[in-house]
Amino acid sequence: MSKENVLKLLQENVKKIYHLAVEADKQLAHLHGDKKNSFTHIFKQQSAFKNQASTFLPYVEELVADLQAIQIEDDTQFQTLLPNIIVKIELLFKTLDSFKVQLEN
Repeated sequence: MSKENVLKLLQENVKKIYHLAVEADKQLAHLHGDKKNSFTHIFKQQSAFKNQASTFLPYVEELVADLQAIQIEDDTQFQTLLPNIIVKIELLFKTLDSFKVQLEN
């Protein structure tokens, strides 16, 4: 798969994650208002993310910054940075899906 195709696929996934994160953050705000949300971080400090936040959008913003950086890097840097971006995408999809399932129960 070409670098351009990989970037396009990454961008599509980030768009999906963004929309899911916006909805999840609305639910988190609602839970916080009802005093049912007492955690301080979505992901543990040892996760792939540098950010530490109690909502999803800061993590999405970090992912977007990584995606922008990878687009201007040479092929060697691209190959080096790509696995971390994929891990972040997987973590966000899994966590957002788990959050949605928990809300439905």
